[in-house]
Amino acid sequence: MSASVVETRNDQEFRLPAVDRAMSLFEVLANSQSGLTLSDLSRKLNIPKSTVHYLLYTLTTRGYVQRASDGRHYSLGLRFADVASANLAEVNLRNLVMPYLKQIVARLKLTSTVAVRYCAEAVIIGRVEYAQDCGGGAWVGRHIDLHCTAQGKALIAHLSDDALTRLFAGREMARFTPKTICSVALLKKHCAEVRTRGYAVNDEEMVADVRAVGAPVTDASGSVIASVTVRGSLAQIPDWRIPELGREMIGMAQEISQRMSNDWV
Repeated sequence: MSASVVETRNDQEFRLPAVDRAMSLFEVLANSQSGLTLSDLSRKLNIPKSTVHYLLYTLTTRGYVQRASDGRHYSLGLRFADVASANLAEVNLRNLVMPYLKQIVARLKLTSTVAVRYCAEAVIIGRVEYAQDCGGGAWVGRHIDLHCTAQGKALIAHLSDDALTRLFAGREMARFTPKTICSVALLKKHCAEVRTRGYAVNDEEMVADVRAVGAPVTDASGSVIASVTVRGSLAQIPDWRIPELGREMIGMAQEISQRMSNDWV
């Protein structure tokens, strides 16, 4: 059996039909100027109408496909533009913040990260590691909880109580250590404290012996769009050092926010 046949067989084995069909549907809709009906899509994709219906329903609820006012024609939804814009903004933000992270790591001898919020999670989009970091787990692209991390609490501290209620509605707040906040009511009180002092602290709330301090980055309108943090062990971040690190992170976050306002207006 030739190598090309094996490669083709392996390729087919690893491809998921549902994903293949969704991608094909996107491609067909992208080439349509006026939208396509369910029957049009079934014919072009050569798959049953029932399958197309399930695909359209799922993708419409996620915003990636939209239905025209006539109720029959479908086209790509606004979510595609949102994702593309978010990715571009994320790259620009990471490029802007990375020099600040490098400076803070060199000065404070602590690993530093920048994160953004996606729905009910924070995502690390940039990281500079201190050579003696022993905490692990702060890789770029990692999704982390909002209620028990300095990154997450800095991102949500300025939300209203109603917004926090909606954000965590129907979601379990996982307990990682005895110090983890697992109540929305307690989290609201904690967020009020974060707003007052200007920085968030993760005091062994996700991993034992690991602390982190973070502050929010805002855009020109004052909306929180990211958070910057430093983290280390209890030995690296003793109690007396937390306020000092808080001031450092507030200062860095403000510099980044001002830079964004000047460069991106």
